[in-house]
Amino acid sequence: MDDMELNLNQNNTIPPNVTSKISDFITAEQGTSLESPISSNDIKLDSEQNNEDFPSQPVTEGSEPKEQTYQDILGSGDLLKKIIKEGALDERPMKGEQIVINLVGRLEDNDDIFEKEENFEITLGDCEVIQGVDLALSLMNVGEIAELKIASRFGYGEKGLNPKVLGGARLVYTVELVTVKPEILPDDLTPIERLNIGLKKKDKGNWWYARNENTMALHVYRKALQYFGGPGDIIGSDSEHKDILSERVKTLNNMAAVHMSMNSLDLALSTLDSVLNVEPHNEKAIMRKGKVLALKGQNIAAARELEKALQINPNNKTVQSILSNVKAALIKERVQERELYKKMLGQKDVNEKSAKDDKNTNTTFIISGLVAGLAVICGYCYLNNNFPFSKFSFQ
Repeated sequence: MDDMELNLNQNNTIPPNVTSKISDFITAEQGTSLESPISSNDIKLDSEQNNEDFPSQPVTEGSEPKEQTYQDILGSGDLLKKIIKEGALDERPMKGEQIVINLVGRLEDNDDIFEKEENFEITLGDCEVIQGVDLALSLMNVGEIAELKIASRFGYGEKGLNPKVLGGARLVYTVELVTVKPEILPDDLTPIERLNIGLKKKDKGNWWYARNENTMALHVYRKALQYFGGPGDIIGSDSEHKDILSERVKTLNNMAAVHMSMNSLDLALSTLDSVLNVEPHNEKAIMRKGKVLALKGQNIAAARELEKALQINPNNKTVQSILSNVKAALIKERVQERELYKKMLGQKDVNEKSAKDDKNTNTTFIISGLVAGLAVICGYCYLNNNFPFSKFSFQ
């Protein structure tokens, strides 16, 4: 949707905190991890780095790398995982927990580095990294380093990631699971913390939506709403609550746009009603509700909503165009309804009936005229003793 609330830069990314080296953590044992606030997890490119800074198969200092084979995680060859360094036994993270990772992303065909993160904190399962990495992390133990080979469908897809990742590119990631921390519960946070985390998740949802990854976008939007609270929730002071509620409305509006893109019209309508319960005069929500109702064939209700939107902004060309189409559809519906009523009531076409009546009238008139003419002739002949049949006699 061209009117969606997007807060992205030109590369559709939200820059995270990035350090210049990752080889330090790859070649040394890990100690206590650096705790950093949850950041937006989009990818930042760094064209200045070269492959020499990042060994393709990192090893722990003082140990020999253990030869491993790739495991086909999905059984399709689209996601392969090879352990480079074993981690602690049975210490895998759970979905929703906070994890700290280090990673390096390279192109499979030429080994160029396009992504790197150190002490990068994410929520497992919240679509904050590409799907292939997210899936593999759930199968790793704390302290484990693994190499992943990821097909484009679990990477950056056919759209790619400018400027280095072309559409359809296969990727290779070196990933380390540094530590696992408990899940963050919104009720344990201050209003400002809730707002900041919710904003980052909403922005990540926008990023996925811009890539036409609607399922991913919806998932992250729902996570954002957990931090923005539910209907009737009062979070923080008046000003804090106002800011959080505003972001909740924007997120719901964006979710409705995604539902419309997926043709989930009932879900879109329900989401828009949630917006209008908070902001009855929200122009975008009213316009989108009109669109949804029109798509559902409810043109009278659609026209009503679109006229409301024009009352708010009479110069909205998009609304004017949609309303014009809806009114044309209503005229067509009325014509079809009149024809249907005629058939239901057994009424014949007026012209057909009139033509038949005229034909019957003409026939009756001709016959009547012939009978009358014959009667006049016979009477005349009789009165003048000139009846023709009297001249004939039988022998």
